[in-house]
Amino acid sequence: MSYSNSLKAALVLSGALLMSQGAYAQDFPEKPIDVTVWASAGGGTDTTNRFLAEAMQKHLGGKVNVSNRTGGGGGIAMNHVWNQPHDGYTWLGASEAMQVVKVMGYHETGTQDWRWYMVAGAPGVISVHPDSEFETLDDLIEAARENPNSVRVGHCAIGCVWHMRAIALGQAADVELNYIPFDGSSPAHMAGLTREVDAVVSGVAEQTEFLKAGKLRALGMIEMEPFDFPELGEIPAAGVKYPRIQEIPAVQWLGMAIPADTPADIIAEIDEAFEKAMEDPKIKALAEERMFSLYGEYGEEAETRLQAMENAMSWKLFEMGVATTSPDTVGIAKP
Repeated sequence: MSYSNSLKAALVLSGALLMSQGAYAQDFPEKPIDVTVWASAGGGTDTTNRFLAEAMQKHLGGKVNVSNRTGGGGGIAMNHVWNQPHDGYTWLGASEAMQVVKVMGYHETGTQDWRWYMVAGAPGVISVHPDSEFETLDDLIEAARENPNSVRVGHCAIGCVWHMRAIALGQAADVELNYIPFDGSSPAHMAGLTREVDAVVSGVAEQTEFLKAGKLRALGMIEMEPFDFPELGEIPAAGVKYPRIQEIPAVQWLGMAIPADTPADIIAEIDEAFEKAMEDPKIKALAEERMFSLYGEYGEEAETRLQAMENAMSWKLFEMGVATTSPDTVGIAKP
């Protein structure tokens, strides 16, 4: 075959490949998409992903199914998603807990290995059973001061944002709390309702229904600012008396992720569906009902924000002795 004919054949083959890729994206999805949520059903991560899946499937034109794989601080779900073909058909139902899996030894990948879609988040609150002996946050702190490790505080997995906010409160108040981890906020709430724990720390958005129903009673926001809860009035800020809580950088975000090496044309389809989903009335209604702040960040914007969070949270967990792996040994830069 002459050089000219070889070149023509190569161009034809390249064009065919490009056309097939374009057709693949145009036909996406050709089968149901599976979202694997790392946390238990009923919590903020789970609920957000179920609403997001419903909104996105309208624009993708295919079914988006949601299931839960708990355990391992999110590592079990991440391993499952990562080990599937990186073809856009398996998504991770994610949260800020994913930013510490590498330093905690739960999963081998880090923030830069995924493409993130940040839907929403909320400030943290510490609450108790309505019949609790603790009428105020000061009561809880004094009990912990008198009997170190006696006050049991439930939260999501070790290293998650609410674990870190609980630690922030304990360190800021200079008391030793007994931190009890669960596979997500939902089982932590159940432990608070049954008094398996003395207090529970999670997002005010996740506790909304329990606070409104009087099944949990808020003691304070583990933040620097109070929170105006429409039905209950103002929830005071722990940071007013214990300003050192801001020394531990941890902010909630809820959303999803896909492997970063997913084909670019498929990523473009998912990006577009996510943008449209963030305008969905049901997503906005969820945010209003649960008192979420909507983010709508994805791609480079989300990665930049979450990479900074991974760096800060990983080093803080290591310095506190919670993480035994030094972040610099797994490629996480010190802030």
